[in-house]
Amino acid sequence: MTFSSASMKLLPSTFILALLAVTVSGQEHAVHSSVNRLGANAEEEAFLLAARMGTERYRDRNVAIAAGFRRLGRDFPSMGEHWAHPGKVLAGHFNVADPAMLTYATIDGKPVLLGVVYAIPLEEGQAPPPLPGGISAWHEHNGTVEEESFLPEHGGEHSGERQGTRLAILHAWTLLPNPAGHFAAENWALPFARLRLEPPAAIPEFAARALSLAAGSGDFYANLLESEKSSIPGDAWRTALAAATDSARAIATVRHDKTALSREQISALEQTWARFVARLSGHSPALAQRLGEKRLDGEVR
Repeated sequence: MTFSSASMKLLPSTFILALLAVTVSGQEHAVHSSVNRLGANAEEEAFLLAARMGTERYRDRNVAIAAGFRRLGRDFPSMGEHWAHPGKVLAGHFNVADPAMLTYATIDGKPVLLGVVYAIPLEEGQAPPPLPGGISAWHEHNGTVEEESFLPEHGGEHSGERQGTRLAILHAWTLLPNPAGHFAAENWALPFARLRLEPPAAIPEFAARALSLAAGSGDFYANLLESEKSSIPGDAWRTALAAATDSARAIATVRHDKTALSREQISALEQTWARFVARLSGHSPALAQRLGEKRLDGEVR
């Protein structure tokens, strides 16, 4: 499956690469509710197989680097690191076996390939390439993405309005199974994989976010909270983050089963994240709400 647009030649390369950079920096926690869940049909399986086979050599990240891929942005708790090939993005082609970006995460001290990302620059009126099951799995950015990557309003599903120049993004989890769907942007199985744990069939996001602290994503949240220092005193969020990290580590350390966490541990992780958010809400209710504030088992104190 290939797609190309000659009109992309008219767009300045610096604009496209800048759009790619801001897209990667701001795509975590985008809302993609209509993507397919696990249970791919034959067309989806063929798509994933082609993507997997086309990128098999990139399991060795050194091969990807030699081929021209470069790291872009942060290590996201639910997406890992994005490695982009500028030339492939600028070409404006969509080839299932030849993606413009790769995602990696460090597991047991080694870089592990998780999946691929397709990035297609689109002009006004242009639709992204067709996909098995429809084009709703694409999400778009138009360059107005904020740096605070955890905000749910940053990303948008593909819109039929097709206004302005934007970048269409599609994640495909070719190697790390994603309970939310093969083409969902976020994969909350990743914190479990980093700790060599089997994820539950349905992953509560609060539990996964808390577990990501135990899996080494504390710096990610620290960087984000630092950007809110005008509304939250530094000692307040640092204390709250440290307490949540210690709690998550203590929960994850107790292994009744060497490969999975118990239902009680998952629930305890949910409570850990809820308490963390509740502590922040006293200083910045808006921030707490954007982090996904909710109450678990009544009020969280």
